[in-house]
Amino acid sequence: MLNSVDAGRRLMLRAAIYPLVAVAVLALAFLLVGPRHALAALATGVATVAGGWMAAWVALGGGVQAAGSAVARLVLAMVLKWVLLFVVLALALLWWRLPAMPLLAGVAVGLIFQVLALARR
Repeated sequence: MLNSVDAGRRLMLRAAIYPLVAVAVLALAFLLVGPRHALAALATGVATVAGGWMAAWVALGGGVQAAGSAVARLVLAMVLKWVLLFVVLALALLWWRLPAMPLLAGVAVGLIFQVLALARR
């Protein structure tokens, strides 16, 4: 067996912790500009991390399945992740009127650090 279930769970945890720390640092940096900027970066960064965690839970939570079911779970997981992120972006821009640049920076930092956490051996 190439990967154990326990290794997958550790990888999922690492893919959630690293981006969360990076988003917190980004929010602290935006706090120098203003509290609304920090809140904007934190909102989308946390949404990105939560979406990644939710996607991993949906994609990996089904146990052993046929190939078609496994692919369907992967697609569903990705769709749920992006829907969550777009809903938070829309709420933050239209309802709460948070600044756009920190919103996009939170998404970028969250996604970049998810990839870096998954690529690290």
